[in-house]
Amino acid sequence: MQTQQLYKVIIQGKLEFGNDRSFQKVVQLYNQRLETIHKRELVFKISDEIFFEKDFTLNLGRFIGNISEKMWKNTILSLEYCAQFSFSGVINAWMTDNGKILQYAHIEPLGEKSTIALYQEGKRKSEEIGSEVEAIKMLTEAIEKYERHSQAYEKRGYMNYHLKNFEDAIYDFNKSIAFDQMNASSHYGLGRTYMVKKNFKEALICLEEATKQSIALQPIYWAARRVKAICYIELKDFEKAAFEYKLFTSRTFTESDPNFKHLAMAWFNYGKVFFALGQIDESLAAFDKSLALEPTAKKGTHPELFMQRGLARKAAGKSDYILDFKKASELGYEPATKLLAEIKLS
Repeated sequence: MQTQQLYKVIIQGKLEFGNDRSFQKVVQLYNQRLETIHKRELVFKISDEIFFEKDFTLNLGRFIGNISEKMWKNTILSLEYCAQFSFSGVINAWMTDNGKILQYAHIEPLGEKSTIALYQEGKRKSEEIGSEVEAIKMLTEAIEKYERHSQAYEKRGYMNYHLKNFEDAIYDFNKSIAFDQMNASSHYGLGRTYMVKKNFKEALICLEEATKQSIALQPIYWAARRVKAICYIELKDFEKAAFEYKLFTSRTFTESDPNFKHLAMAWFNYGKVFFALGQIDESLAAFDKSLALEPTAKKGTHPELFMQRGLARKAAGKSDYILDFKKASELGYEPATKLLAEIKLS
């Protein structure tokens, strides 16, 4: 008998069914399908371990294990079937082989229910620049229909963040987390909001939680690490900032990954961190890397990069540091112009 190949899978998330009638129905159907259709070839074989009557939810937490492709397909089909009966929630699943994603499933409620329709339309509007107010209106209506809608609060939180309604954003993100502790995006949004308010210690707590509630296969995990580094710089904790930037810059991002566009700035900040730690050679290498990664249209237009590299070159005893100061000055960077004047006078 041929042995089935096993793949590492990660499945996490929850679905909300809103009332006892829907909950009991989906549990009954899940158990029937487990025995008759899927012949018990599911990851989650004991319904009592994933269905919770106290809040009418299907809550998977985070499952990590090695399973066959057939069991993967059966499990995804089963969870998609359950989602038809839910009002809110989201489940994400990855099947991998040696760290490479082979299959990915994003499962959320879809259908004609008014709560779902309002949320989906609000979600679409939230992705349109300039439609924040419309998005908030629809997401608010979805919340009024189903008060425990973590994803609606999350999306509304980001809309309030973009509109600079920071207290409203904090309220929304906290409500989202209260209904779904594993909503990494809400932890991240809350952290970004606290950053704007200069509360960097509170931001770090939120961003750390964002990394715990996400996995390294998700862009938000790396975004949280990058932003954590910025907070550590603000708090002048350069050792911890260096640790976060080491992780971030060691990761290979494809151009489609939203983190890719932040690499140049990450290397620039990493250079400043190295400089603050007295690691001058590493600082110079980081600044050069930042310059190399700048988009073609913007290459050589970041005056502070030349200023900081000039300072590092000067500290390293390199005579060409003055060229960087001049370049920064030419780009309108006042501190560089002032420094050149002081050098000339001396």
